Amino acid sequence: MSAAKSEVVDPSTQTTGTLKIENTEKRDTLQATEKKYQKQWQDSKVFEANAPSCAEYPPDSISPEGLHSKKPKFFGTMAYPYVNGTPHLGHAFTITKIEFAARVARGQGKQVLYPQGYHCTGMPIKACADKLVREVADFSQSFENCPEEIEIDGDMTGADAPVPAPTQAQTKSDVTKFSNVKKGKAALKTVKTKYQFQVMLAIGVPREEIHKFADSDHWLRYFPQLWQKHLTEFGASVDWRRSFITTDRNPYYDSFVRWQMRKLKDLNRIRFGKRYTVYSPKDQQACLDHDRASGEGVNVQEYTALKCKVKTWSPVAEKELEGKLPAGASVYMVPATLRPETMYGQSNMFLSPKITYGVFKVTDTDYYFVTDRAARNMAFQGIFPKWGEFSKVASIKGSDVIGTLINAPLSQLGEIYIVPMDTIKEGKGTGVVTSVPSDSPDDFIMHRDLMKKPEFYNIKAEWVPKEILPLIETPSYGKLTAQFLVEKLKINSPKDAKQLAEAKDEAYKEGFYKGVMIYGEFSGKPVQEAKELVREALIKSGDAFAYAEPDGQVISRSGDECVAAHLDQWFLTYGAADEEWKDEVLAHVAGEDGQNFNSFTEETKHALQRTLQWMNQWAVSRQFGLGTRLPWDESQLVESLSDSTIYMAYYTVAHFLHSDIYGKTQGLGKIEPTQMTDETWEYIFGIGEEPKSDISKETLENMRREFTYWYPLDVRISGKDLINNHLIFFLYIHQAIWGKKAPQYLPKGIRMNGHAMLNGEKMSKSTGNFLTLDDAVAKFGADATRVALADGGDGVEDANFEETVANSTILKLYELRKWIEEVVFEARLLKQSETFTAVRDAEKIRNADIIQREGAKGFWDELFENEMNILVAETVQHYAATHYKSALKSGYYDFTSARDSYRVSTSSASLGMHHDCVRRYIELQSQMIAVIAPHWADYIWQEVLKKPSTVQTVPFPTVPLAIPALTAASSYIHSTSSSIGSAEGSQTKRVAKGKNVTYDPKKDKKLTIFVASSWPSWQQKYIDLVRDSLDGLSLDIKKVQPKIDKKDMKKAMPFVQALKRRLDNGERGEEVFERKLAFEEEKVLREMISGLKVTVTKLKEVEIVVVEDGKEGLPPAAAQAEPGSPSFEFVNV
Repeated sequence: MSAAKSEVVDPSTQTTGTLKIENTEKRDTLQATEKKYQKQWQDSKVFEANAPSCAEYPPDSISPEGLHSKKPKFFGTMAYPYVNGTPHLGHAFTITKIEFAARVARGQGKQVLYPQGYHCTGMPIKACADKLVREVADFSQSFENCPEEIEIDGDMTGADAPVPAPTQAQTKSDVTKFSNVKKGKAALKTVKTKYQFQVMLAIGVPREEIHKFADSDHWLRYFPQLWQKHLTEFGASVDWRRSFITTDRNPYYDSFVRWQMRKLKDLNRIRFGKRYTVYSPKDQQACLDHDRASGEGVNVQEYTALKCKVKTWSPVAEKELEGKLPAGASVYMVPATLRPETMYGQSNMFLSPKITYGVFKVTDTDYYFVTDRAARNMAFQGIFPKWGEFSKVASIKGSDVIGTLINAPLSQLGEIYIVPMDTIKEGKGTGVVTSVPSDSPDDFIMHRDLMKKPEFYNIKAEWVPKEILPLIETPSYGKLTAQFLVEKLKINSPKDAKQLAEAKDEAYKEGFYKGVMIYGEFSGKPVQEAKELVREALIKSGDAFAYAEPDGQVISRSGDECVAAHLDQWFLTYGAADEEWKDEVLAHVAGEDGQNFNSFTEETKHALQRTLQWMNQWAVSRQFGLGTRLPWDESQLVESLSDSTIYMAYYTVAHFLHSDIYGKTQGLGKIEPTQMTDETWEYIFGIGEEPKSDISKETLENMRREFTYWYPLDVRISGKDLINNHLIFFLYIHQAIWGKKAPQYLPKGIRMNGHAMLNGEKMSKSTGNFLTLDDAVAKFGADATRVALADGGDGVEDANFEETVANSTILKLYELRKWIEEVVFEARLLKQSETFTAVRDAEKIRNADIIQREGAKGFWDELFENEMNILVAETVQHYAATHYKSALKSGYYDFTSARDSYRVSTSSASLGMHHDCVRRYIELQSQMIAVIAPHWADYIWQEVLKKPSTVQTVPFPTVPLAIPALTAASSYIHSTSSSIGSAEGSQTKRVAKGKNVTYDPKKDKKLTIFVASSWPSWQQKYIDLVRDSLDGLSLDIKKVQPKIDKKDMKKAMPFVQALKRRLDNGERGEEVFERKLAFEEEKVLREMISGLKVTVTKLKEVEIVVVEDGKEGLPPAAAQAEPGSPSFEFVNV
């Protein structure tokens, strides 16, 4: 292999654009601790959770709800990954949302189940394995005979992105290369490779191992173990006993899916019949989301195809078609329309002069004029004589057909001319477009342009009718919707694409939802009703037929452009096929069924509701790939999205069934796969009676207890890309299985997150801006990586992993750990007769923080403890709300800042920190950060604080309520210190700019702080006036203004308006009017003096002057002081 070729597929080159770490000593120290605690957690099985036993709580003695009350639980999952590669930071971001949630639940004192399975169902693995079979045959087992160089393409990925089942993206360029292309800004870009073996090299598979992947089963053995390894090294708190792979390679999961399919069929949720589906002619099977290289989320769009018989060809077309059609043949132009109700107003037919069309044989006498693409779609819809064949008798340019006269069914004109339209797209519809200028803005603007400039378009003026027939009346736009909108939006040309798109959308919505027919057979009927009536009439008369196509390009994993096929198939009756089922799911999402569903954000709730409204029938089977056989038709496989809907229930009993992920070794229950009958599954899952089974009653009860205890699922974590399929199916199938019999087991919540960027840019192997989870943990360590991921964000918008954050976290965690070790292990406790300063100076102590007091606590100690209590309460609240970035701020960044302020304050006051406060800080800090940086926290908890067991299962601390006086004093200290610092900074800037200053900030100086003992009398006067003028809680300024003295007007009016704003904002009257401070301001300022002398440069003296109302002889600055808001001035000394 050439050097260039090796470099491209070398995984190390994919991170060349990321941060380089030079000195790794501190990181290595932290990583050694991480490995130690990961082993400890594994050995102690700390994350293995079991339901309360039936021996302790017999099933007939307590209900599941009662057991939840006695033993609160949390059960959360994320979409299991597709095992065609290893996790990258995009996966890691989603993983943190369930990982953090699980640790928070433990902190809340709950039993926690966080399992992890692996998805293997579908085409990707099989397609790639088959590629490797061919490549081994062509290039040898070591691929040295490959002659090709590798292409670089920034828009294409290698195997970097194993997709979480059932999908990870909207479109992919080549599924067998496992791209992870996201919509919009989240799109990932990687390295494009031509051969599958090159993809394997790019993801780090050793060359000598690659040939083994020609066996699809090898993928199932290789990647799941890497996922477990990488998640373990990340510190994920997973119960690994419950892991499994999908497909019939695991006979227990195979039995589970077969039961599910039979159950849904019995419930009439799976039916058989003809329906349109996206179909791959090459693969000869339906091509669903997970089977696609590109076009994920694209559905089938149904049209009404109109048969417009050619009456007279244009001279050029007649000559071009001479001898290619039999005598007497009928050729039909076939426009495809979504608005059959508007066909009464056809004025022309549009063709693109740039497109080459085809004439296709339907019968010996009938032919259709459409694009090749449309004909290919029709060939799989029973429109042409033979399935999959479309016989083309002639090709002709659209420009040659302009001027042809055709018959237009329903048109008041009867016969209309073909005219040009350049904006027609060959990839949508049939390429033939009927013009209805009354209701289509595109048609209206083109119609007007053709009338104005017939010579420019090389047509005859008489081909375009002057009058436009009104068809539909709407309340907003009258009888000519298109004209109204074109004029309103000032559209001047057919090239005004943006405005035309807006107008088209508005015209369709207004016409469909509010329009009434004013012409034709169904005049007087609402458009919503007339639309289908006109379609049925056209088809019944033979003037139209049903036609469908994918609403966008879809490329299968085999590289085939897919079509819409009308097939006999098994399908799930999502959407309009079963309105009752859809309404039940919508009610659950809306929280109308009493189950308190939590969508966490309004964006998620609205996205779920929108998708449920348009989601329609879904094919349940395919013929190619890996998976479970459809129980009643073994020639079919259950498709990969449909075997992944309720597997969360399987987690609850997986460890009873098998002790390895493949189901080769029996689990706790010593059960054979054949013993898992449908009746057994239903009993275990709380919807059936006790079955006749040779599984022991005790085992059955224990399995049922596992399910009834852990269910319902408390939260489903997912990237937002799964909103268009998996998350909807997850809700639908839970509703079908449990909705009527046991609605208490319906999902409790879905939490969606955005995608992840790296260093503010899309992840891309081609630019080197790419990190796998393994790369990140090796580079920064697990805890620093987790901190950076938590810092990335929590909403449904895309998040950002900043390597600088991860890198700086290494230093912060290391230094904080070192400080904690010193203040604990080297603590120098002051004796009763000793002072901080004396000990510090006499013993020449390097780190004065180790000098600590005992005994009674003082002002700064109480202030620090109060601030810690506030931050703990805030952090626990943020964690409960899944606001991890906010929790990181209050529970780590703000916590260390509070410590720093305490250190400076007590040191400046020559007191030193209080020993109990130091210990409490360390204990609380380790608990607050244990969710996000668990290894670091456990080290501090066990090895520094010498706690007997892990912090991972310790409940969050309960702290006293904040003391208002201390809270107010703390806020006062921060704001006053900030004001003094800002004033000092302002003077320094003025000096630097050569401006005049009242003192030189670089020289010794004195600070005078002016403290007001009372509010100015004039303010109290107007407070009393406002209080007397209040009408309830409202204040009419117009009534107050005449009562204000003219001499006070300038200062009194802003003051009164400020009081009104506070009242209008909902503050209580007593809070607004009784302006007493909760603390002694002068006392607090005196406590601050020593600290100010340390933090303000060259500050030698601090004087506090109490300002009393009416006191004279004070500098101007004194007049600005108010209670709680001191003023000050500096002078040089």
